Amino acid sequence: MRVSESLVIGAEPAAVWRIGGDTANIAEWVPAIEKSHQVGDLRYATFASGGGEAVERIVERNDAARSYVYEYVSGPLALRVYRSTFAVRDHAEGAEVVWEAEFEASDAEQEPALADAIGDIYRSSLVSLAELLRS
Repeated sequence: MRVSESLVIGAEPAAVWRIGGDTANIAEWVPAIEKSHQVGDLRYATFASGGGEAVERIVERNDAARSYVYEYVSGPLALRVYRSTFAVRDHAEGAEVVWEAEFEASDAEQEPALADAIGDIYRSSLVSLAELLRS
């Protein structure tokens, strides 16, 4: 299944990338994440409200293109496969942030609900990132 969310932010792409591309500190702008840190290519993200900890591997990073790719290693979500790309692109009004994922749930019947949940997380996070850049 595929999920894709995007938002145009009225800020310089480099400024958006400075925050959004900081893979270790996503808790700064992802409301669903209470705390995060990174050791090597492994990112540890603790979900808010006792939702457990996810471990993700940063598998690609391209600062010139302002994008990175990560995969879900383990955590509370019932995922067999999860690969996500976060990118900041030039836009006439500032920067367009595109966050997309392709995934397979452990149980195919859960995929629509997981897609909704992931989309909600991405949307609220992009709004939070935009607000952070405005302050």
